[in-house]
Amino acid sequence: MAIQSVFFARHQGVNSASSNTFVSAHEQVIDLGGSEVLLFLKSLRDCTLNWAKQPGMAVRYQLDTVSFDAFFFSDSALRLVTTEADKLMPILNSASERFDVDVLPRPELQSLHFQGPAACDFLQHQFSLFSGMALGRVEQHYGVQRNDYFVVASAAEQQFYRVFARSSALDTLKQQLVDAHFNPKADAA
Repeated sequence: MAIQSVFFARHQGVNSASSNTFVSAHEQVIDLGGSEVLLFLKSLRDCTLNWAKQPGMAVRYQLDTVSFDAFFFSDSALRLVTTEADKLMPILNSASERFDVDVLPRPELQSLHFQGPAACDFLQHQFSLFSGMALGRVEQHYGVQRNDYFVVASAAEQQFYRVFARSSALDTLKQQLVDAHFNPKADAA
């Protein structure tokens, strides 16, 4: 379902962190599939879906009680990432009864964030990803599937990258980050 690509993204106008660090994060993945996923998403919040044309692109959705990132894979497949799955799942399940959409929580996928001046080089070396797209707004994200990993370019005050994978794959990645001189931080909230 996920997009395989060798090109990746970076946010323009956003600086890299001054030190190379990584941290485990508490984000959950929910996959949506079906012929009406875009109508389904539009029903949750009336907004434009102009961003949903480039596979891998994502934007932040803010509903009354919950927020999530929605990644476009195709007209029939989306990936949602949130820290509030317990609030989002009832909303999705209720709305999915009106649409041809399957809601598939992915509790086996864990999350890791990393950042720093060596982050782009690490992406290139570890995942064979090459910068090829500039994102203009921090609420935009871009994600690609590379083997067992879903890799995402994100930004807040600084550029950072998110990786989603099974625990065993993330354990391997953590060791590779340490070997590349990234320092672990305390887990994110």
